[in-house]
Amino acid sequence: MQILEEFDMTSHELAHRLLEGPDLMVTVRGYEGGVNEVTSILEPMDIHLNLHDEGYYGTHEYHTGEECYFCVDKTTVLTTQAIHLSR
Repeated sequence: MQILEEFDMTSHELAHRLLEGPDLMVTVRGYEGGVNEVTSILEPMDIHLNLHDEGYYGTHEYHTGEECYFCVDKTTVLTTQAIHLSR
């Protein structure tokens, strides 16, 4: 598999990029090298940015409401929203 470009992407950049090419299946990473088709797009959600350095967690975490684990110290700032593509 060849990576064409690597950069942080917004929803508009993704849409623009996808509309440039042919109409193809969209997939997300699965387990152990497998892939799954994208079957849903969740509503935009608040996220905490740059919380993890460990590759297995993912860089960011979704804000989970009033009891959010990442809001305990009140210093974690929500700086953006994100749209999650799901299988």
